[in-house]
Order: sequence, then C-alpha cells, then structure tokens
Amino acid sequence: MKGCCCMSKKKLGIGTIDINKKFKDKEEAMKYAKRLKQFIDDLCKRKGWQASAIIGISRLKKEVSSIRYEVSGKRGRPKKIVNINNVMANGWYKGDYYVDWHLHIIIVSKPSYAARNAIKAYIDKNWKNIENEHIVKEFDLEDLGKKEVYKKKCNVKMADYFIWQSEEVKFCHCNYSGEEDLKYSLKQYYYEYLKMKSAKIKLIREHKAKPMSDEKYLKRLEKIESKFIDIRDYFLELSKEDDEKMQKEFMEQVRFSKIAENYNKGQKDLSISRKRKEEDSPF
Repeated sequence: MKGCCCMSKKKLGIGTIDINKKFKDKEEAMKYAKRLKQFIDDLCKRKGWQASAIIGISRLKKEVSSIRYEVSGKRGRPKKIVNINNVMANGWYKGDYYVDWHLHIIIVSKPSYAARNAIKAYIDKNWKNIENEHIVKEFDLEDLGKKEVYKKKCNVKMADYFIWQSEEVKFCHCNYSGEEDLKYSLKQYYYEYLKMKSAKIKLIREHKAKPMSDEKYLKRLEKIESKFIDIRDYFLELSKEDDEKMQKEFMEQVRFSKIAENYNKGQKDLSISRKRKEEDSPF
C-alpha cells in the first residue's frame, strides 16, 4: 500500500496565544512563565518540533507604556526602564496604568498550528486554578470564537507590542526537528529592537545638542537600524504567505460589506420611490 498522501506537511508559522489568566503578583506570573517555557521545550523535544518564543510578563494596560534601555553613557549592560507614554502623563489618560499581572506569548514554530494548539491544551488543563483575566459569557454570539484567540495568526510586528508592554520576559528557543534552525531567534529580535530604540534616542539627543548634516544623520540612522531590519525582514518573510492571505480575506470582507451596503441603499431608495408613486397616484 502506498504512503498516505493526506498527511500534512509541517509548516513554519508565527502566531500569538491569548492566555486569559490573571496572577496575584509578579512572582506568581514569573513562576507560570517559567513553567510555560519548560513545557514548550519539553513538547518540542517529545514531538521532534522546533520553536522560538517570547513570553512577556506584564501588568500594564494596552499602549500606555514602552520599554527601552537607559541611555546613560556608562559602561556595562544597560538597564531596562519602563516609560509611561508622555501623552498619558500629560493628562490624556486619567485612569490607573496598571491591571492584574498577565502573560503574553508570541511564537514561531514548526508545526505552526499544532504547537499552538498543544500549548492551549496544556494551559486549559493545568492552569484551571488561576482566575480568568476576562469573563467569557456562555452562549454569547460575540464570544463564540473566543477559543480561536489562542490560534491567532500575526507577523513579527506584534512582538513590538509585547516589548512595549512586558516588564519582564522569558525566551524559549529549541530545535529537535533535525532540520535547519531558524536564522534568528525572537530573543535576538527583542534585544536588537531595544538596542535600536535606545541608539536612536541617543542619536536624536546628539543631533539636538550639536546639529549634523542630513547626510551624516541619515547614515548614522541607517547603521543603527540595519541589524534590526535584517532580523525583522527575515521574520516578515516567514509570514508573508499568511499576511497576503489575511489581507485578501480582509479585502473580500470589505468588498462584500460594500455590496451589502449598496444593496440595502438601493432597496431603501426603491422603497421610497414606490411610496412616492403610491402617494402621487389618483387611485
């Protein structure tokens, strides 16, 4: 009997996993992040898979902060600092910046869906004692797809959001597939992103203190960004096919929405026209 042609080929992909859990403090969040990191490594070892992941530990609300290296000029490893965005500090945002401690995860894996589904199953089974971060109402039509949030596709730019939000991070990078490893890891993406952001801040300060020519400034900027752009473009290429598919699906939704809108408008206009004719009729 010939080999089964229905066996799907393992696909390398990138996605996020929504962990709907809140932790009582930073220590508990860190403990579960470490457990998740170990599970991913054990899973890949057991299955012969490969993965690279960022697990972010956060207590900050969406888009209120950014994390960067301190630009001090001192030798040694620079300190990471959390900045609350200026627009918030200047009064645009009046509420508390903090929420319950929670985790974010972005992962590049092969296989793509199976790895994320296995992680979801592990969390659902073993983290039942941890309270949910948000309530999912049973039988709520808007929430019927909530389980799918564990399998969201994305591209590597989503990692930028996790970097802004996460006060602490754990990294996982493993390859038990016997195949060629990734050219870069998400850990490299993370650190090159912070280095680039900090170097750009330093460049802007230098330029402000002692203005340089446009040519010199742009040359310095290109050098600062070059390494990060290489890593970013590598990961963007990995998700290119899915990105194009999602864009196509989005445009189809927009097209059908426009068709429906025009149809409804036409029906409304037709109804008004008929009503006027009835009103104008002498019979």
